[in-house]
Amino acid sequence: MKYLIILMAFLYSSCATQNQQPRQDGSLSALIRSGQNVCFENQAFDEAVDFTTFLPENLISPGVYQSAVPSSITFRGCTFKKPVTAYRQEQDGKVVFARFAGNVSFIECQFQDEVNFRGSSILGPADFTGSFFAKGASFEEASFHQNAYFKGCNFQGGLRFQNSFFIQKANFMEARFNGTANFQQTVFNAELQWSLAKFYGYAELSLIDCRSNAFFNYAEFRGRADFSNSSFSRNLDCIGTYHERTAFDNCRFMGDVKFFKSSVENALSFQDCFFLFGPPQLNFLPGDKVVVRARKEGN
Repeated sequence: MKYLIILMAFLYSSCATQNQQPRQDGSLSALIRSGQNVCFENQAFDEAVDFTTFLPENLISPGVYQSAVPSSITFRGCTFKKPVTAYRQEQDGKVVFARFAGNVSFIECQFQDEVNFRGSSILGPADFTGSFFAKGASFEEASFHQNAYFKGCNFQGGLRFQNSFFIQKANFMEARFNGTANFQQTVFNAELQWSLAKFYGYAELSLIDCRSNAFFNYAEFRGRADFSNSSFSRNLDCIGTYHERTAFDNCRFMGDVKFFKSSVENALSFQDCFFLFGPPQLNFLPGDKVVVRARKEGN
């Protein structure tokens, strides 16, 4: 019994020492490895941040691994001078994704290099409000389990969101897209908010699946925009939008479609579309710039 008590005391002392050590080292890696919440404000990070390297990964399928991050991740007003990634592909073809058990927040941050959250699974809220992306950013095939906020973001380089999945609300209100914005085949399971957003490059929005109300009020599509083959299960509000050349061809609209006060520079097309409640009122737009051809369900 005496030896058991001594052994337990030793183990407790060892665990206590291990738990206290990361608190003395406030680095990002130490916080994540200890399972503590991460919160940095107004700091500059000179080294690359790779969320797939902090903890051991587990095998998901042949050649595909996952690194689970248990911590809440919060950065506010921080600057990242090197890449920030949650995705890694090695020379032998091995792929590692990151899975975040808590929130992932980069609020009003500056990303001076590439950002890659491809394939990430974020179980808590995701908040990138007001952040600036100087180069390319990828959220391709990512899953957002709670509300995702990209409100007021500025994307200077190419943006990849194709095949991503939003389970709760997605907010891109007042965002600026200066390069190609690719959202092809993305699923928006709840409300989608894109009002006052500005697209200066190509907006690839074909095959998107909007399962709740979608709002694009006063958005501007200054480059070509393609919504072809998309599905809108509820209302689509595009009040006051500007269109350089936008196509909604072969779309399915199951709610009200509103384009009041909108303007068209070159073309706005609704060819071979299904409208449950009838095509939108577009009489105020020049007839030579608008094409509307409805089809019956099943055709």
